[in-house]
Amino acid sequence: MPDKALWENITSVSRLGQGRGGPMPRRARLVGRSRGHLERLRVRGDVRARASTRSGGNQQKVVSAKRLDADPAVLALDDPTRGVDVGARGELHDIVRGLAAEGKAVLIASSDLAEPVELCHRVVVLQRGRVVGDLAGDHLTEAELSLAMNAGSADPG
Repeated sequence: MPDKALWENITSVSRLGQGRGGPMPRRARLVGRSRGHLERLRVRGDVRARASTRSGGNQQKVVSAKRLDADPAVLALDDPTRGVDVGARGELHDIVRGLAAEGKAVLIASSDLAEPVELCHRVVVLQRGRVVGDLAGDHLTEAELSLAMNAGSADPG
């Protein structure tokens, strides 16, 4: 929602489930909650600014804030740092680690070999609906991940 304010973007998912059986939160509360997410994610600027005025990395953080505002028990991320700069990548990785430390389950699909190695405790490689690799501990390296991915693609299945 690039033409909407940051606070509207951030609270859009959680607002869908609100309003049933009770009043909708006041705008000031939504803006305040959004401001807290932006501070946590280190996004500077006015919470009332349009999302399109933010850099790509900060837009990605706004999308992350939207998911965090819904307070999910399980968070599924698809290429969470694709197209962001190195600084934003590190910040987003810190956020993912923090969520896991809070007890959230975080599932990551990534086209970047380094990302799951850096973030995950376990990586399962799937091809054509089959598990072709299951890596954890000392076996969770970029080299092992690459081997598992390539071994699965060589199988004519």
